Amino acid sequence: MLKKIAAAGAVACAATALVPTAAFASASGCNQGTCIGVEGQSLRVESIDASVLANSGFYGHYHIYGGGIDVNSSTGNWDSAVSWTIYPRRDLPNGSVLCVEAWVKNSDGGHSLRGRPCVEVRF
Repeated sequence: MLKKIAAAGAVACAATALVPTAAFASASGCNQGTCIGVEGQSLRVESIDASVLANSGFYGHYHIYGGGIDVNSSTGNWDSAVSWTIYPRRDLPNGSVLCVEAWVKNSDGGHSLRGRPCVEVRF
């Protein structure tokens, strides 16, 4: 899911993966039970939150990236009661696309991607 943080007004529309939707000051969305929440205004991003929907918990890690941000959470048990938030508190380049990935740790030691919601920061 791709959404825009726009400086002028909010326009809500149905969206699928990587289809833009405008929002004012903050944006959020979910894909395959994995969710992103971005708080900010214009190009300034205060926080980015990674979470999962109820009954979508997993053992593994989150990856938040885009707009010069590239960070992984620790590996652990993640469920709807436990989210992971980072605080960039800075302006990002216009058109930056921020994404959250949930990586499930497999029994063989590898990882499987489960969800990649994204939002676009645009002035």
